Amino acid sequence: MSLSVIVRNIFLASVLLIPCLPANAQSGGAGMHLNRDVLIKKLTEADKGLVFKQDTDISLLPNFVAVDANGSQAQLIGKPDELVIVKWTYVFKADEKVNLIELQKLAWFANTLGDQEGLDWFFTQLAELGKDYRKSISEIKMFDSKRKGEISYSPKEKTLTMTFTPW
Repeated sequence: MSLSVIVRNIFLASVLLIPCLPANAQSGGAGMHLNRDVLIKKLTEADKGLVFKQDTDISLLPNFVAVDANGSQAQLIGKPDELVIVKWTYVFKADEKVNLIELQKLAWFANTLGDQEGLDWFFTQLAELGKDYRKSISEIKMFDSKRKGEISYSPKEKTLTMTFTPW
């Protein structure tokens, strides 16, 4: 199955799933106005295999990490109501069905943190990746929600990362 077929399948699946998945995990405070517990709940509802555990603090901020059965990693850094980094990392596998499932999760993640604008941005970057998967990608986008998103792809490690921070 070609990458363009995978992209099309992700788009179709996302169009069907997006209306029932939005997460307005907003709360007060600085950071991205995301409540960690609410976001963890939304992420684990979307992927039952994610189990978040507190990891070593980063810059004196709580760090919660979850890894699913396919190796995707979600990371939430910041105080409960003041997340400063929300990150999803996936390493492509040889199994195209696994890749499709994980790319659907990334589409959901982009929609959850960037709304429709985030989803459109994700698909644009995925289309670029589909043109040449041997080329690195690093794209930054500022969202109306006062969040900055970054998508990066490393062909050497076959790693796709999506990170959201406040701006």
